[in-house]
Amino acid sequence: MAGILALAKYGVLVGVLSIGALLPAAKVEPTAKVRIGAQSGLVVSAAGSIWTTDLALGRVVRVDPAKNSVTKRIALPGRPFGLAYGAGSVWVADRSANVLARINPRTNRVVKRISIGFSTYGVGFGAGSVWTTSEADGTVRRINPAKNRVVAKIKVGQTPNGVVYAFGAIWIADLGKGTVVRIDPKTNRVTKRVAVAKADWITPSADALWVSTEAGQVVRLDSTGAVVAKIGVGANPLGSAWVAGELWVPNLDGGTVSVIDPAKNAIRATLDVGSGPLSIASAANDAWISNSNDGELWRVDPARSG
Repeated sequence: MAGILALAKYGVLVGVLSIGALLPAAKVEPTAKVRIGAQSGLVVSAAGSIWTTDLALGRVVRVDPAKNSVTKRIALPGRPFGLAYGAGSVWVADRSANVLARINPRTNRVVKRISIGFSTYGVGFGAGSVWTTSEADGTVRRINPAKNRVVAKIKVGQTPNGVVYAFGAIWIADLGKGTVVRIDPKTNRVTKRVAVAKADWITPSADALWVSTEAGQVVRLDSTGAVVAKIGVGANPLGSAWVAGELWVPNLDGGTVSVIDPAKNAIRATLDVGSGPLSIASAANDAWISNSNDGELWRVDPARSG
């Protein structure tokens, strides 16, 4: 595994369906660096801003992409981590305080705190609801934004992490069981499980699901859940995002970003970025990379990505 990850840092594809050329990691100069705090977390683009969490200092940070500067820091208890946007609100889950906070982006105020499961990891929005994953009890909770309360708790596996809505269903990456789980939002029942070793995060496209795995791969599934390709990336890939038609994958333990060409199921470029890249969002035609160990948000022009 160590040898595979070492090769993956330089762009070698080790999946059974994709083999790529050796690509050295290229240094990238960010357009801007925005200081978030002690430990930047997941990042999302919403309501004309970039939003990220600071796990260590317990707050949500709002960034104006027009000024490349922080416009608001919103204090939350515990360790805020997962976040999503939907129903006109930013939703932030805390990993230790058993709370889902609802933030009104017009006022930057927390308007509701909803009790959820402990060790919450992912937050997603779809089918008119907020969905959160709890590593503590292996469940997904469904929150009705009109009622501001949990309306369903669904057992999905052992350690559910990322959650997204795509192709009329909710999809969850269960790291502990090594599966991708599909839920029918009409019935709140599990309808499919797909074996994906060490599945951690899911990013959808128009025709596929792209699953980051702690095995150092991105696994491409079609809309039915069938495996289409396995693409070797860096060490511990996490919160990927679509930027200028390509999938940007942050490799948390490798300090790199793998840029995947979806037409070829292959890495086009490998970028050296800051320390501990955890999550990426796309806004104002650029990539916004959360470097968790540095407590910084990097803005990178995709035209400079090699």
